[in-house]
Amino acid sequence: MVLGLFVCLNAGAQARAAASNPAALRQRVSVSLATDKREMALTLATQEDAAQRRELASRLSGEQLAVDLKEWLSTVPTRASVIAAAKRTDLNIRRLKGLEGEVDSLLQLRLASPSMLEALKRGVEPLYAYEPDGDEASWQFIEAFDRFGRVHHLDVHRMPEQPVLVVDIDARKDLAAGIQLMRERLVALGQRPMPMLDVNTLATTTPSAAATATSTPVTMLDRIYLNDDEEPWISGAAEVYAVVNGVDPSRDAPALDIVDMPYLDHDGRTYSPNQVLIFWDRYRWAAANVILMEHDDNTNYQELVAYLFTVASQILSAVGQPGIGSLVALGSGLVQQMPSNWFTNDDDYVDSFYTLEKNQTYTDYAGARGNAVVSLRPYVIAGQ
Repeated sequence: MVLGLFVCLNAGAQARAAASNPAALRQRVSVSLATDKREMALTLATQEDAAQRRELASRLSGEQLAVDLKEWLSTVPTRASVIAAAKRTDLNIRRLKGLEGEVDSLLQLRLASPSMLEALKRGVEPLYAYEPDGDEASWQFIEAFDRFGRVHHLDVHRMPEQPVLVVDIDARKDLAAGIQLMRERLVALGQRPMPMLDVNTLATTTPSAAATATSTPVTMLDRIYLNDDEEPWISGAAEVYAVVNGVDPSRDAPALDIVDMPYLDHDGRTYSPNQVLIFWDRYRWAAANVILMEHDDNTNYQELVAYLFTVASQILSAVGQPGIGSLVALGSGLVQQMPSNWFTNDDDYVDSFYTLEKNQTYTDYAGARGNAVVSLRPYVIAGQ
């Protein structure tokens, strides 16, 4: 028991020490994966054969366009060097992202579009591609390889007619592991763990009803819509999460919650998740901010959460004695201090909602950036 307590305290001390240099953290938030993906795409392109293509096509469908790369290679005849390259590349990517101990694989092979599936099943030879690093506005082309290793330059925004297999990471697995890791790091930094909810315990009471001492006031996300930002075809479906932020009710420190939104995978579509977005017991002044972020392959989650917490702490320290004005400074300050490249690629920063209030209903409420529209309502989770 004493040893366990020491390990916990030591982990917290290490996390706080790691979060002491925001400039260094900012540089380490984004990592480069393009070189690893490129080498793997070229290797697969020059080593694949017709039998492998048929096997791959048989595993894909309109609803399932990707396979785990290491698992797939282990089930089809292929060279040991290719399997070794996939294992090595997968491990390096997990290390770069800080997820080496969180997941056992991230690399996948994904068909770029359901429209390509029929041609792949007919035996049309595919190209192998990867998503470049950096700002999509600066991309001049998408690099792809054929089975002879020849380079093809594909249009960034026009979907190719020839099947394209993309060496990518499993965005859902990556983000889920990243969110779990960020929550653990926030606890190590001194925050209370986020409540774990069983959806079967949600009651139909409202804030106007009598609440017991153990009832939990929350804000529910009823609907959300993201504008169509014409993402490049190679990027695939979106994966969005929220960074809820405010001031801790018991100390002059930031309170950050990371909320997964796994259903939100396409722009230009309205979703009705009925999801708990804000736990009000965690925020002072019955007000909080919400920043929407989109999954980015190149994010190191350990560095991201340390950076966000450090910047939030510095903002509150600069304000001095916290008041409601510090909440506004916190929300806008976090966005302003995010790495500049996040604002040139919609894959990263999506939108912000500042000074959302407890017991307030918001209907078709637009974010500060005008990219997201939400409907929110107050709710009470009845005590057990």
